[in-house]
Amino acid sequence: MPLNNLEKDKPLPIKQAFRHLIFFQIKLFADAIRDLLFSPISLLAFACDAILKPSVKDSFSYKLTLAGRKSDRMINLFGEYTASGEFTIDETVNELESALLTELNKRRAQGKEE
Repeated sequence: MPLNNLEKDKPLPIKQAFRHLIFFQIKLFADAIRDLLFSPISLLAFACDAILKPSVKDSFSYKLTLAGRKSDRMINLFGEYTASGEFTIDETVNELESALLTELNKRRAQGKEE
């Protein structure tokens, strides 16, 4: 749950702040990896466009821009795309967290039974 879903007037619980920190670090990492990949790809796209001279809509640079926009929505670094209905890292992290908590609760229950 991003911090923007919390009640704004109440004190921030330390667990929520820590969760937000981890969540944000994951998104920052994904954003950095994307940038590292897109930088050399953009140089290659420019070179191909300079040689092939395609129309704007068919250019590699334009297609890279579209891919960048899509990856921005997927990474959703600042929670801007919560209502977009598209896949985001938020969904993946929430599902992973839910699965881990379910497994942890199962193991705790098994430990109490023994």
